[in-house]
Order: sequence, then structure tokens, then C-alpha cells
Amino acid sequence: MTTGGSSISSNHSSASGTGLTRAFREKVKEMQNWKPGSVPSNRDKLELYAYHKVAVSGDAPATISSSANAAERAKYQAWRSKSGKSKEESMQLYLQEADRQLRVYGSTAAPIAHHDNRSSINTTQTPQTTPANDNTNNTLPSSTTPRGLAAIPLLCAAAAESREAYLRRNSQTNLETAWWVRQEPLCAPPGSFASFPESLLLSVARFVEHITLTTPGRNLVASFFWPIHKCFLVLWMLIILYVTLLRSALNVIAILVWGSRRTGLSLHREWVEITPLVAHSVSVMCESHQPLTCRLVGLVLLPLSSLIGFLNRTLADRNAIASLSMIVVLVTTWWYWLLTVPFLMWSLLCMAFGLGFCFVLIEFAGV
Repeated sequence: MTTGGSSISSNHSSASGTGLTRAFREKVKEMQNWKPGSVPSNRDKLELYAYHKVAVSGDAPATISSSANAAERAKYQAWRSKSGKSKEESMQLYLQEADRQLRVYGSTAAPIAHHDNRSSINTTQTPQTTPANDNTNNTLPSSTTPRGLAAIPLLCAAAAESREAYLRRNSQTNLETAWWVRQEPLCAPPGSFASFPESLLLSVARFVEHITLTTPGRNLVASFFWPIHKCFLVLWMLIILYVTLLRSALNVIAILVWGSRRTGLSLHREWVEITPLVAHSVSVMCESHQPLTCRLVGLVLLPLSSLIGFLNRTLADRNAIASLSMIVVLVTTWWYWLLTVPFLMWSLLCMAFGLGFCFVLIEFAGV
């Protein structure tokens, strides 16, 4: 009787393993033919590579050739970081990571569509899909959208995560799979000067996440940091908008001074494509279904969106005059963008600290 039960269990395990292997091979083939709508980050590419390598070849060797170049060393380090996992676990993690990247980066043939977050967001984890209304005009074209602006709706969805879902996700997360650890600067290559604001924010967020995951009484600590986590997300959106707009303004100035041919830049792209996307991103943050933190920051930036819309309507065919007018207005109102907005963000962060203590009491009381 026992032998029969063991045989049934073994057959079931074998069938399950065969199904996983088949799904893994199909997903690998899909990813090889995948044409993402926006370029995946190096971190995400290495993550997928490492899971695939362990699933196919097992653990990484103890050393690497001294003649290996930087790219080969990066691949080796990624592979080695996943060593110790079984091939079955690596296949499963590869499937999960591949599905996440397909959702985040979309496809050139089928850009990421917006869905109503009231029905599509999975509250058991940080949302990866983008909520929005059913108006197809609100969908950003993934082929021309910079990575930072394309991530705004996704960050809004992440900020919509409830406290219960946040606590549940943290209880199932370790340091290796932590959410902030997996993020990297979106507006500029990591390590560059332009990426410094994002890198600084990500470092602070990772430090906070590390405290959350390693301190005893994880739920109490996570309850305190939940509103701060949401503030970090909206601050990241603000940095993305600032960096994108500043870069576009500098490009416009360079084009007006030296010309498009010498700079290799296009005034049409900067004003007709990039700048309206900044305004669109602000509008997305202000939509009624977005979380309160996103809407508050969106309202703070609403003058920017209104300015771009006004210039587009009044100076539709005069890109140079419109873009120069926007720069003049932004410089004239520098006190609002460099003093008032940062002060409001600091106030929001202080409020989040206060709310954190309240949520600790709620969690402690078991409400």
C-alpha cells in the first residue's frame, strides 16, 4: 500500500516537472522572439539571464577567466548570485520574471494598454500593470516614450497598493527579491551624473526596505514605513518629470543655438513628442482613480501641464517660439519649481512619518 502511494506521488511529481520544463522552453522561445516596446534595463536583462543559466547549466563555477571583459563579468556575477537554487526553482522564477518584463516593457506590436485599476490590480503584490480609464487617447505610444515617462503609470499603480497587501507582500519577500533592490534609474544610465537624483532616492528606499525586512516585528516596521514607501514612489515620479523636462529644455537651447544638424537633435521631437508626454504624465497622476499621494503631486504639477497645453494650442506650428516661451516661463517661476514644490514634498514626507506612527498603533492593536 505504501509502495503504491509512493509510486503515485512519484508519477505526479514527474508529470509536474515535465509540465514546468515544457512551459520553461516555450517561455524561453517567446523571450528570444520578443521585441520590447521600451528597452529593458541591464539589471532586468541580467536577472533573466541568470535564472536561465541556473535552470540550464546549474550553479556558476567558482572562478571566471581573468581575460573576461566587463560584460562577461557582469553576466558571471548575475549567474553566481542565483547559485544554490534548484533547476526547477530557477525555471519557475524565470517564468515569473519573464511575465513581469512582458507586462512592464510591453511589445512594439502591442503597446501596454491601460486598464481600470479597480478591477485589474492584484492587491497581493506591488502592481505591475497600469491603471487608467477606457479612453484610448490616454495610452502612451511605447515606441517613442522615454523609459522614465513610460514608468509613471506603473509607479502610480504601485502607489495604489493597500497596507494589507503591502504587509502581505513584505512577509513573503526576502532581501534578494525585495522590490526596491530590483529598481534602477530610468532617465539616465546608472552611474552617470544625470542619474544621481534617482540613484540617491533608490539608495534611501533600499535602506528603508532593508530595515523593514531585517528588523524583528516586521509587520509593525512595515506598517510604519508603508506611507513613506508611497512617498518615495511619488517622489520618484517627480524626479523623472523634472529630469526629463530639464533635459528637453537643454536640448531645445542647444538646437536654437547650434542648430539641429550640428547637435543631431530634433526640435520637433523635443516639443511635439517629449514635452506633451510630460504633460500627459501629469494628467495621468491627477486622474480620479489614482491614489491620493499621486493626485496631490499631480495637482502641484498641474500648472506645468496647463502651460504646455496652452502653448500647444496657441503656437501649434511654431515649435521654436513655443519651446522657448516655455523655458522663459519656467525660469521666471523658478521659485515655484525649486522652492515651493520641494517644500510641499518635504511636508508630505513629514506627514507620512506621522501617519506611520498611527499605522503602527493600528497594527499593534490588531485593528
